[in-house]
Amino acid sequence: MVKGAIGPMQKLAISDWMRDELARRKDLHRRLWAGQPLERIPVDVRVSVPTNYTTREQFQDGDKQLEVALASALATWELVPSSDCIPAMRPDVGCSCLASAFGAEYYWGDNPNQTPGIKAPILTDLEAQVEALPVPDPYRDGWLPEGLRRIRLFAEAGEGFIPVSLLDAAGGVNVAADLLGVTELLTAFYTAPEALHKLLDKIQELYAATIRAGIAAAGGEENITTTDFPDFWFPEGLKGHVSDDISANFGPSIYAEFSAPYHARIFREFGAGGLHNCGPNPCHEAYVAHEYSPRALDLADTYSHNDLPKFKRSLKGKAFIYLSWDGAGEPVAWYREIMELMTPDVIVVPVFTLKPQDEPEALCRRLRPIAEEYARRMEWGWVRPNRFAAGR
Repeated sequence: MVKGAIGPMQKLAISDWMRDELARRKDLHRRLWAGQPLERIPVDVRVSVPTNYTTREQFQDGDKQLEVALASALATWELVPSSDCIPAMRPDVGCSCLASAFGAEYYWGDNPNQTPGIKAPILTDLEAQVEALPVPDPYRDGWLPEGLRRIRLFAEAGEGFIPVSLLDAAGGVNVAADLLGVTELLTAFYTAPEALHKLLDKIQELYAATIRAGIAAAGGEENITTTDFPDFWFPEGLKGHVSDDISANFGPSIYAEFSAPYHARIFREFGAGGLHNCGPNPCHEAYVAHEYSPRALDLADTYSHNDLPKFKRSLKGKAFIYLSWDGAGEPVAWYREIMELMTPDVIVVPVFTLKPQDEPEALCRRLRPIAEEYARRMEWGWVRPNRFAAGR
């Protein structure tokens, strides 16, 4: 089989080097999260193997989705041995899967490579409907049972060596936007805050139950990356992750009241790991203001690059960033620019997703000197402790 090609389901052939290298990479990331001085900042270069399956085909057929995910994980091990990436797989049934459990119906557009959305909001009068709204069962309702089946399927294929993410469940105000509509949500912050809190309480109850079910489906926390969709490996006791893309549309006072307390529920139970927002980030200071705040942010450079100077101030000594390169510009120059900007205050772990023909190993080696210089110039350590999951 050609390197990086997708064919019949591949079996894992795990060498002693791969096991030793996985242990090295996990130790590197544990030390990063602990704020310990490193010889270099991790460089995450990974491979995405092209496929003839459309996005819709993969969403609607878990076996096809697994085939693509496993091929890319194995190609990353094979083609980028110098990477600090911990190859993982992402079982995915859409970022509105919690909303589907409440009864929202998926809508597929004309483009087969777009992910599904919600056909229409199901709550038309929040104050009148919220009390009677039942909390769904992740084992029974919407797309969640299929999501749990895929987590189990992917975890079994990973054989305890390739970890899996959990579902792209969004949680909190993102789900409220699906159930209400974005305009209605933004209005409810001011006109129906009490009813909105009741809705968010039910959403987070389902979210936490879905995470617990996902961990069980994966065979335990040791087999997952995080409690949400990111396929970045988070250390033990810090697996908690939340998403808040819609916070790009409001300010820090709204975040402090309607986002942070509900994120904290996840962080208290599963560890204060990470937060995702593609960007922009008007709430950047509020991200790390709560007692239970994320240690890492995962952001898209396309929408968050202009916020880096703000993060240099607000995250210093508190959190670091996983920043996904968007393919624009020369990657080595891009990373050097970020290093020059953010040192000595905030670590940015660069994430590059390349095709096999893009020479990912060569890029990884070209990035290594910058990562070493970045580490030498950093002021290491955190001003607040890691918030591990309860009992850790």
